Amino acid sequence: VYCNNSLGNVSQDNINFIVGNFSIANEVNKIMASDAEADDYFGHSVSISGDYASVGAYHEDSGGSNRGSVYIFKKNSTGQFVQVQKIQSSDIQASDTFGHSVSISRNVAIVGAYGDDDNGQYSGSAYIFSKDFGGENNWGEVKKLTAFDGAKNDQFGISVSINGDVAIVGAHYGNDNGQDSGSAYIFSKDV
Repeated sequence: VYCNNSLGNVSQDNINFIVGNFSIANEVNKIMASDAEADDYFGHSVSISGDYASVGAYHEDSGGSNRGSVYIFKKNSTGQFVQVQKIQSSDIQASDTFGHSVSISRNVAIVGAYGDDDNGQYSGSAYIFSKDFGGENNWGEVKKLTAFDGAKNDQFGISVSINGDVAIVGAHYGNDNGQDSGSAYIFSKDV
């Protein structure tokens, strides 16, 4: 997957899906946010698993400056990816940067919001969403994750990844082993 700015405006990003091997690639379709605006940074983070793709726009401004959003796309019967939902966290605030990082695995997604301030300014958080949580075909928020030892400026959620029932969240400015030495936190679903 690569990012292409075909609108000629650095602020209006869109995504082209590329599938194939390294020597031959066939474009499947180009996707954009249904409510795209300048400086949203749609496409800053992307992830795909099976028939679903998630795309972060961490400067999207619905309800406040740089709150951020994530867009969920599903492959339809003709092979085209179409937007099915826009998600935000339940406690989103201005400058949370929700969607700076995204990862999707089957019917579960994780979204980073390194600007969240539960444990101090820019301490960060991450959110787990699940398909069909809160209704059929709804991507609902299941859990908010924070670091047990989170602190101001850690930026927990700067990077995220999920595979099945296990997720990992990066906090690159954590100071456990010296200034900005960084940390990563592994979470697993309760059994």
